Amino acid sequence: MGKTAAVFGGGIAGLATAHELARRGWAVTIYEANDEVGGFFRSTRAAGDRNMPSEYSWHGLGPWYHNAFDLLGQIPYDETGTVYHKALSRPVDFGMAPDGGKAVFDDTRFVNVRNLFGMTTRDLVRWSWLTVKTWTARRRSEEEYARINAAEAYRQVLSEPSWLLWRACFGPWVGSDWTNVSLHQVGLFFRKQLLSAPIWHHAGDGDGPAWTHGPRSGWLLLRGPSSEVWFDPWVADLRRRGVTIRTGVTLQRFAFAKGRIAEARLANGEPVQADLYVLATNPFAAAEVVARTPALARSGELSKLAPLVRDGPHTQVSFRIAFAERIAWPRKRAALVIGDSEYNLTLFAEEQVWRPEIPLGDGVASLWTGTACVSKRPGRLFGIPLERCTQEQFVEEVMAQLASCAGLDGMIREANGGRSWRSFPIVRIEVWHEWVFSPEGIRPRQPKWVNSTTTQRWLPSQRTAVPNLVLAGAHTRTFADVWSIEAAVESGRRAARVVEPGVRVIPEYVPWYLRIARRIDDVCYALGLPHALDLLLFAIPAAILALLLALRFRRRR
Repeated sequence: MGKTAAVFGGGIAGLATAHELARRGWAVTIYEANDEVGGFFRSTRAAGDRNMPSEYSWHGLGPWYHNAFDLLGQIPYDETGTVYHKALSRPVDFGMAPDGGKAVFDDTRFVNVRNLFGMTTRDLVRWSWLTVKTWTARRRSEEEYARINAAEAYRQVLSEPSWLLWRACFGPWVGSDWTNVSLHQVGLFFRKQLLSAPIWHHAGDGDGPAWTHGPRSGWLLLRGPSSEVWFDPWVADLRRRGVTIRTGVTLQRFAFAKGRIAEARLANGEPVQADLYVLATNPFAAAEVVARTPALARSGELSKLAPLVRDGPHTQVSFRIAFAERIAWPRKRAALVIGDSEYNLTLFAEEQVWRPEIPLGDGVASLWTGTACVSKRPGRLFGIPLERCTQEQFVEEVMAQLASCAGLDGMIREANGGRSWRSFPIVRIEVWHEWVFSPEGIRPRQPKWVNSTTTQRWLPSQRTAVPNLVLAGAHTRTFADVWSIEAAVESGRRAARVVEPGVRVIPEYVPWYLRIARRIDDVCYALGLPHALDLLLFAIPAAILALLLALRFRRRR
């Protein structure tokens, strides 16, 4: 194989693939349908929105984002350091803010789920049992738990108040609508959060001395709009390495002959020829491109794309509230899950983490950004779900749900001399511009895919049956195993490793005791038996009973 590559899709996965190939001497061209690269992670500023930065959704980086952190450490930010060293915030404190109580944060080294979610002792025991079962299963989790809705599974073991708060964290943390996220994904996500390696080290800065980021640590945010502090430096570095980036061009189809891709054809009719073709678009676009060539649509991993997107796109809408006065928060860096919100809102203030020199917008002193993660539940004002709202109705619903949250209001009053956040003058409320609202329903300019209870079996690998075609994207099979920044970076590295075996992919960390437990349960699952922990639960009292009977029989003799 020669060393020219055409990468279709300029999101994180496509850029990561190009990054790895360019470092190894490949001549790479990226073709991106949007006018700028970055995919769902990019940001923008619009004059009509007072030059406020806007984005598709909030983007956190967890302690298990090993491939992402490793990549960020390879991208120069400026002459003084890399994106990893200059563009990552310190950990953010996450709290639960209910409508009828005080915002609760977890300040313990080991996550105090009992306090955070208001669990009783019975709740904690039953929650722990179900959660550890997901951690100690491999095949059972991927094949059985992946089809079970996590919210319904936990509903069977938690009291109603605890269940409602626990369920509310699925959207902001796991990144999926709680109405369709699987038990497999939720269990896997929280295992990675609590049990992660390696530890990531950070130098001291204006916020304090050197610090480490590891298991049970908070999530990190970027210290500025994503395009400005990540993608702009990344694009500059890629171009220095000879990568060509073309925007505003869309892949139409592949020409497939003699078991290989002969060429690609853009929507404008332009042919593209390369030694390697990387399909790194979102899975909906990828499925459409592959479907136009029936021979490809029936081929191995590529045949999984159609069922992978069968349930349609995910609706997750971000918004920003710009205030004319600075609003203090009682914690230095904090984010809130609005626990009783019908739209599963999460909220934080950008100025808490951004570099001081980065503007919030014209006349903006505080900028709150939030995301609505659930699209199918009726709102409290109009009785209609997010996906059927007009933009005006959506904004009114968001403001009503925030205004009803005593936890949010009490926290802001605490830090502002008793003053409610609603007393601060609002400059503008903005919604990510790519959402199109209409009476027929909301739709995005580019559809977003997330893991659900129907997708696990259809995740394709990066290597396909076509030797010069590879896949990349957070929808492909990875160690991360959840639609995320980490999965996108890892998939790009895996795609490059198909042709460059030396590309490093940092594997998932699983402690030795969980690896043993998973092997045992794999055997149980293959034999059609209950989970190994359930068998153990029955085996212990049975062994005790047998011992007591044996002792009694011995005394009788």
